[in-house]
Amino acid sequence: MLHVLLPDQYLGEAGERIAEPQKRLMLAVLQTVVDDCTGSAYRRSTGQLGPVDSKAQVEASEYVASEDRSWPFSFRNVCDALGLDVAYLRRGISKAMERARFDQIAAKSLAEVPLSAETLSPAAFSAA
Repeated sequence: MLHVLLPDQYLGEAGERIAEPQKRLMLAVLQTVVDDCTGSAYRRSTGQLGPVDSKAQVEASEYVASEDRSWPFSFRNVCDALGLDVAYLRRGISKAMERARFDQIAAKSLAEVPLSAETLSPAAFSAA
């Protein structure tokens, strides 16, 4: 079976392909900011709920809160270029940071619970 593609099915609009690398770079900047604010997606996916790099988190938070438009890759300019709602994204990042803080506290609390054969035995649960 032969499949035919028309040029408009794979070329897109004129000038669209030129902007793609810049948009991919802008998306990468936003992903790095989210990772710095909340801990990397890789760390979360592997179940590592340990501490987030506090210096990177502070810098990323300041970047997100900034209203500066003089730099082409400022948070506002990146969001505008990608067609993203700045306020909505800020709220989402703020909520993700709160969850990350909660996860860090929970991970620290779990690490402090002594686990032994006695505390994990069925008898320990039935005695309670």
